[in-house]
Amino acid sequence: MKKLLLATIVIALFTVSCSTFKVTADYDKTTNFEGYKTFTLLPWNPHNDSVVSPFVKERILEALKNEMIKRGYFYVADMKKADLGVNSFVLLQEKSDYQYYSNYYGSYGYYYSSPWAWGGYYGNPYGSVQRVDYTEGTLIIDLFDTHQKKLIWQGIGIGEVNKHTTGKNVGKIISQIFFKYPVKYK
Repeated sequence: MKKLLLATIVIALFTVSCSTFKVTADYDKTTNFEGYKTFTLLPWNPHNDSVVSPFVKERILEALKNEMIKRGYFYVADMKKADLGVNSFVLLQEKSDYQYYSNYYGSYGYYYSSPWAWGGYYGNPYGSVQRVDYTEGTLIIDLFDTHQKKLIWQGIGIGEVNKHTTGKNVGKIISQIFFKYPVKYK
């Protein structure tokens, strides 16, 4: 039951709305990305199986393949024949945030509104603080030069997991991460 609940939450990671989804990327500036022709998907990390359902796993792998193919790379299954290796890693972290709602509705009185008198703002200085618990999901995508065994690009997407949605937006999320990849669509 606990694993099913966790899998449902992780599925939701990939349906995060654009407004709360943050993407960062970095790469080796000395690398000629146009020089690579082939890629493969590196073995799936067993950690991901504990947080991602089999459906989301397939969607991630398919979206990674599609993004690389759109950029002109050819998929090969044999890692020894591939120029690039593509890897993904999923993390979940429970977080809390605090929101303050003010009820401060003060006003100036007759005496206090005089420009010659010292006065102040008065009213109800109370508000409420509400703790909001949520799950933050992180998707990390790494590209390695398989011949040099060197990381050449990393894209990271971070967003709030929404348990009321499904994992159908995986392709959209991965496209947003790959938007920062140095080679654009061909």
